Amino acid sequence: MLSITKKDFIKSGWQNVVNASEKKECFAYIKGFCQKAEEAEEAGNIREQTIFKILAKVTLVDIRRTHRQLNEEDFAKINLTDEHLNFLVEIAPEISDPELQARVANILWSKQRNYPMAKLAVNAYIKSAIKLEYFTAIKLGIPTKWIGCYDRIERAFHLAKEINYHVEKVVKHIEKVLERYQGEDPLWLSAKLMELLQKNKLGCPKKYAALAEKAALLSESSYDWDRARNYWEIKAKWHQIEKDKENERAALILAAETYFKQVEKALKNNQIFYLAASKNLQKAIEAFRNIPGTKEETVVAKARAEEAHKLLLQYQEKSKKKWITNYSDPVDFTEVLEKARKIVRGEKLKDALFSLALSTNFAEVSQLKKQIEQIVYDFPVFPIMKKEKINQNGKVVDRQKVETTQFEELKAAMEFEMYNTSASYQSIQAQVLIDPAREQINLEHSVEIKDFFPIVSNNPFVPPKRKFLFAKGLYAGLTGDFYTSTHILIPQIENAIRYLLWKQGALPSSYDDKGIQKEYNLNKILYLPEMADIFDEDTLFDLRGLLVENSGSNLRNRMVHGLLDDDDFLSPLMSYLWWVTLRLCCLPNVIYQHERRQKAEGRGQKEQLDGVSDPNQL
Repeated sequence: MLSITKKDFIKSGWQNVVNASEKKECFAYIKGFCQKAEEAEEAGNIREQTIFKILAKVTLVDIRRTHRQLNEEDFAKINLTDEHLNFLVEIAPEISDPELQARVANILWSKQRNYPMAKLAVNAYIKSAIKLEYFTAIKLGIPTKWIGCYDRIERAFHLAKEINYHVEKVVKHIEKVLERYQGEDPLWLSAKLMELLQKNKLGCPKKYAALAEKAALLSESSYDWDRARNYWEIKAKWHQIEKDKENERAALILAAETYFKQVEKALKNNQIFYLAASKNLQKAIEAFRNIPGTKEETVVAKARAEEAHKLLLQYQEKSKKKWITNYSDPVDFTEVLEKARKIVRGEKLKDALFSLALSTNFAEVSQLKKQIEQIVYDFPVFPIMKKEKINQNGKVVDRQKVETTQFEELKAAMEFEMYNTSASYQSIQAQVLIDPAREQINLEHSVEIKDFFPIVSNNPFVPPKRKFLFAKGLYAGLTGDFYTSTHILIPQIENAIRYLLWKQGALPSSYDDKGIQKEYNLNKILYLPEMADIFDEDTLFDLRGLLVENSGSNLRNRMVHGLLDDDDFLSPLMSYLWWVTLRLCCLPNVIYQHERRQKAEGRGQKEQLDGVSDPNQL
């Protein structure tokens, strides 16, 4: 096996790659090292080729803060032989570039637990941070690209703490940087360095609380509300560390006030976007409500939370009106609507109702999954983008659940989006299919309640003594009286599903220690495992989304709690609810007739066979 030495490294010209790189970061060196390896291979210089391949592997791993927890594992996984590691041990002290030296030394610590290399890495990371800070501040005197600098400081600190070596040296460097900028750096370096000190209970709270306040006020003067808020929160944390609860609360109130100021500034500049303003006010409410203290100590914060809530309701209403005025030009659905009318045109009333009930299916769960999976594939950040369901008044009625694992997070995001998508599907189906067909039926027939009795009588879905209620609800919906149909049909669907569960032998009610029996409502019964024996996957998913899922249409809960106003009862969703009920009532009859026909055909075929003497006649 080819043996490479420190002398080979010195002669390789590796410094040329570093010097040619505008960014003095390992990730920027990779391309140069790979190119050098290719040139050496073409020239037949195996030693140089090996050296540059090793350096390319060494510089491949990024140490951005988002990946900090994975660094040790990533470094340890780098594919290097024992000979390569021995070579790196030999050259590490000779590397003049602190960025590359820190990386090599850190890898040797991660793979070999080489303590001298860990010490070398701590010192080299500090030197690299100084160099990166200088390069990013060279034009303006401020670190305009502060992340690389901070990452090296943070890495030096955690490594020094891990090996119990020169922690005070790293802290001294942090304090020197904070002293140099005095909270006047326009980005986040000082903020992140103070947070690093706070996490480790280091630094002088009084000194840095004053510095954080100065930085917060400077940020507010330039209308940088996010940074101002961050600094007020940092100030609060310093007061918490020194157990000064009064000043901690005061700083947290100032942090929460930045949400108000952000909205007010936008309003003064005539740049108010009510949906964005509503989100800021929601955050303000949460911030004010989370301020610690007794009831008396937090009275001011709670009052401000109430003010934010009142303003939020106003802005949510305005955001709703804004959406309405921003709709695009209407699409011509003439052809689609005509096809919907054709489904029932010229049919007898009962046949027309059955044709409409069976004219389309529920959204397919498998197809919804594929759609969302494609979105995840096209947009990998989709699962971490927290979803919100906003109702017609602009209020947030559901948020994606925060899960503990990446898999659960993805599953929750996909489920949220599937119900949200199905709500749109329901509304569209009502507008382009159900409503035009329903109107055509009314145009051709003078419908009465009794016309629905043949459908709901002796029907497995309709419980005993509920025939008139179902007929009344279906009649009201067909004729467009959704105020009546919705109030009748939702509770009847709920009772009907309990009835089906009972017939299946499942328990649709509870029995407590006091002997009290309580009926389960749809929020529980639609998720019982026995439901899979009653409805297929698509029907069950549609019922959940339509009736009880916050990220779906949620009609049952919105009606029961009085959250539907006059306009809501004119929504296409009420027509869709009517159609779902009609379908659930019609399907048992269709299935029964189909089974009878199959039996009759079977009997007829047997009779035909009995009358045939020569099989060849068939």
